[in-house]
Amino acid sequence: MKTPGAVLLWSALVVVAAESGHTNLQDEAPGPAQTQQSCQPDIYTVLREMTALITEQTVELRHTKTQMEAMETRLRASEKTVEEQRVELRLTKTQMEKQIAELKKDNGDSKVAFSASFAVSVNKHIGPFNTATTLIFNHVFINIGSAYDPNTGIFTAPVRGVYQFRYHIFAGGTHGAGANLLKNGQHVVAAYNHIASHDINTSQGVSLQLEKGDTVCLRLGQGAWVSAYTGHYTTFSGQLLFLM
Repeated sequence: MKTPGAVLLWSALVVVAAESGHTNLQDEAPGPAQTQQSCQPDIYTVLREMTALITEQTVELRHTKTQMEAMETRLRASEKTVEEQRVELRLTKTQMEKQIAELKKDNGDSKVAFSASFAVSVNKHIGPFNTATTLIFNHVFINIGSAYDPNTGIFTAPVRGVYQFRYHIFAGGTHGAGANLLKNGQHVVAAYNHIASHDINTSQGVSLQLEKGDTVCLRLGQGAWVSAYTGHYTTFSGQLLFLM
């Protein structure tokens, strides 16, 4: 009966014999002492080779693991970069949409023009009054931008810019005729013609730099009058020249 040690030794001899090309161990096997002495170095060699191979594979596995971890880190960094770029693109898109909306609004606000007269069915005069009175031109020829209010006679600047205003006054000569142009309630320019034996005319024009919300209107002076004829001889007009 063979002991476990003998079995292990016999297995090792089989491996060594197979590698060396020997197939008949019964015929060629030397005595036990000689076999033990000749096989032990070969077994140790195999073990050393296997140990070296395992060590090499372990090193390769560690290197592969390190590479995979590095790739995973780069992948996470790439995903983070892509997400950051997506966020940046969304912000850029939002900013562009906002700018486009503002440009559209500015473009719409930059179209400002009005021209108006008096709405009457028969010829008459407005005035004279004992106090200065704002003229309300309620017959509107054009009011692009709706900056002029025909219910109050007041123009309100929708945007900051340079505006041009013109007005023409026509009246009979029994009283003086004219009107003052006011900015935010303050006098700017005036147009006036004295009493005469015939119909009288006067006109005025001015360009003003206005801030958004500034107001402009015409005010009939004390003791003066203007015609409100069906022919619309008296008019008040204004327009935005350019933005500031």
